[in-house]
Amino acid sequence: MATVADAWRPTSDLEHRLEETVRAGDQESYFRILAESELVVPVPPDVVDGVLANETQPSWPTQEEDGRVHVLVYTSAAAMRACLGQSYQHFMTVRFGDIAETWPDDRWWLAVDVPAPGRGTVLPIEARLPSWFVRQVAAGDGRPPQVGRASAPWEELRDQHRDLPRETPAESPRQEFQPANDVERDLLRAAANNDHDLFLQTLAATDVLLPVPDDTDYTLRPGRPGFPWQTREVDGSTVVPVFTSPERLIEAAHAAGTGTEYIKLPFTVALRYWPDHDWLLAINSGSPAGGTILAQQLPGLATWADQRAAQRMTDGFDPQNDIEQRLFDAARRRDTDTFFSILLGAQVLVSADPETPWGIDPGDPGFPWRPVPVHGRTSIQIFTSLKWMNEAIGSSRFVMPSLVDMVAAWPDTGWTLVLNPGTPIDATMPGDQVRSLRGPDAAATPPSASTPPPPDTPAVPV
Repeated sequence: MATVADAWRPTSDLEHRLEETVRAGDQESYFRILAESELVVPVPPDVVDGVLANETQPSWPTQEEDGRVHVLVYTSAAAMRACLGQSYQHFMTVRFGDIAETWPDDRWWLAVDVPAPGRGTVLPIEARLPSWFVRQVAAGDGRPPQVGRASAPWEELRDQHRDLPRETPAESPRQEFQPANDVERDLLRAAANNDHDLFLQTLAATDVLLPVPDDTDYTLRPGRPGFPWQTREVDGSTVVPVFTSPERLIEAAHAAGTGTEYIKLPFTVALRYWPDHDWLLAINSGSPAGGTILAQQLPGLATWADQRAAQRMTDGFDPQNDIEQRLFDAARRRDTDTFFSILLGAQVLVSADPETPWGIDPGDPGFPWRPVPVHGRTSIQIFTSLKWMNEAIGSSRFVMPSLVDMVAAWPDTGWTLVLNPGTPIDATMPGDQVRSLRGPDAAATPPSASTPPPPDTPAVPV
């Protein structure tokens, strides 16, 4: 029986280029072309009227295959209609990079030019990508994922790991370890070769999964009071587990008899708001692609990771307002006096409870002074725009006092002032110096500049 693919012809330059890579068997070029593309996202016929009337927002179109949810995108409107039918007339165009940046669920896959069930349509340029590979491709790395049996070098790596001590259940042998993504491949290689720099660099650039209780408030994030850090006791020490894939989290949860709910956040954020000086950090507990970072090493590692993140943002930094542009200019000149002089003239955002009155003054007893640990110090966080607050602590009610008023009412010299952590316009000031912001000789830690070397080596692996 003939399918659309038998008579299919490319209808755009994108499809011509993709078809050429398929014919040549050049998978890496296929994914690199895809990374630069603008794709068609279908709007289902049953929601078109609401979308056109601006009464509803279109959601990601999905379908399930082999137990996996796939987000559907197409290389042209013609490809969309060939795969889904003529009833699909409306669509949005979204760049591949934007799809990766706003990806809805780590468990979902991306389906490119994939037909609806039962249509019998197969286009020669179709593809299915796991979420981690979507991000890898968007970052410019088009190397295809390994499938099937691992090659000899990977077998050699696993042989090396068999000689290392692990948190392995004694009652049953472990199955052959399979990394779930490139992050775990790099961590596995780092652990096998005792390459601490690679281990830290890999973690600093990735997102992690942080376990939370089943009934947690998913708007609550580290960096806000009351976040429910999940811990366990190992050899008399309190350990907080984090994971680099749902697979690793589920394995550990099944072994420990705990839940599988989690939130996803940058590793740098988890480090920044580490809650206790005595708690250890365990990455991928019980896995060869894991390790433990000792409690005393965490503050230094957190500071390094935030400075590294700020440095990487510098070239493409997008100030959200005039104040941030002026702060950024001062930071690049390393002009601390001008930086804080600008800041003193600004209103800042402070996270607050939902019932906090909007115009509350910092001198009012009900003002939301809500200290949290930042880099191991009890701190009050302030932000110069909603973007940086949301990226740091998630969506939150806030108030907007002037910094001058906050300085005048500063309640505790043991608290550190922290501005826009993890950005090129971040700064810190010890509490006993906060009031000196009024004077000309304010001394403070200047905004982030060059990235320092990594801190003392953590214990990797465990």
